[in-house]
Amino acid sequence: MPYQYDLGFGQKIYLDNSGLTTVITLASSGSGQQQQSGIQAQTGLWTEVPQAARTGSSVLLRCVTAQGVFVWQVQGTEIGVADAAAWPAQQALALQPAEAGLQAMPPIKPMTPMEPMAPMTMGNMHLSANPMTMQMGDMTLSMGNAEASAKKFCTQCGSAIQAGDRFCGSCGHQLQ
Repeated sequence: MPYQYDLGFGQKIYLDNSGLTTVITLASSGSGQQQQSGIQAQTGLWTEVPQAARTGSSVLLRCVTAQGVFVWQVQGTEIGVADAAAWPAQQALALQPAEAGLQAMPPIKPMTPMEPMAPMTMGNMHLSANPMTMQMGDMTLSMGNAEASAKKFCTQCGSAIQAGDRFCGSCGHQLQ
């Protein structure tokens, strides 16, 4: 059975004992955003209801199994193993059964396509979005245009090379 602990401010901790594995998930939600992080540990089956205790700016979680006592610390968005000696038994609270369990976050909605960009001119520089092209003086950079992609440059010295060249004619750098 999964358990939960409400940290407040849109944060909840979920614990589940799936077979021999304890799964701890920290779920945060706010206006327009959701985030989940978690860890898994081989603990064995729980023999007691898991507990939580607040200690300053963090929360300690404790699970008891036949293999021993396991303690984790949740601070901010981080979950890590804690020293069992740090467990404040006098502040311990039994976790509550999770109402509906942890739900998977819905997938992100795709962005709506942007309106086509009109060509721009700034001084002697011309920009176009379809195909993506920037022209400045006698230099042209382009993406998606077969004619522009045929013009290549040496990665060593920057000299112009032809498609299919194996070596740069200027510096001798091996191209392929």
